[in-house]
Amino acid sequence: MKKECKSNGQQQTLEFQIFLNDLPGNDFNTIFRSLPEFHEDLRRQNMGDDGIFDPSCFVAGIAGSLYNRLFPSKSLHFVHSSYSVHWLSQVPVGIENNKGNIHVESTSPLDVIEACYEQYERDFVNFLKLRSIELVKGGRMVLTVMGRKNYDSFSKASCYLSEPIVRALKDIIAEVKPDF
Repeated sequence: MKKECKSNGQQQTLEFQIFLNDLPGNDFNTIFRSLPEFHEDLRRQNMGDDGIFDPSCFVAGIAGSLYNRLFPSKSLHFVHSSYSVHWLSQVPVGIENNKGNIHVESTSPLDVIEACYEQYERDFVNFLKLRSIELVKGGRMVLTVMGRKNYDSFSKASCYLSEPIVRALKDIIAEVKPDF
């Protein structure tokens, strides 16, 4: 970015304000402990001609659900969400009969599949509406989401990320509640 600015004749260094977001119960400490090393790397790369370091990157943590407003109106120029919008804001109503499963599987009843789809649709539309309020005109958003190679929702091709987690959780649940 610094080279690009100089090649365009800009004398002033760009400044970046980065907001990291997670739920309030999650721990930002690991990320925050890594920031001094990150800033030292920036310092080495961005020492000014006058020998003064111009901090160009400021990082803050924002606790809250991505399904609520997180930032002031028209304050964000770029939003990146990595593998988060597939998590639902709440357990869908009516999935009690999804026996033996901790997520939607080919053995899940149709009403469970529909309940999860409807909850996801509500959440995703809400997420997009909220971010559209927070983005400046001309702002950009990049979403990284899981996908699949074919139309079959239950194809093994779409389960590489979730299967190990599901197996581990099922084992834990079986230890605590053997009749699961």
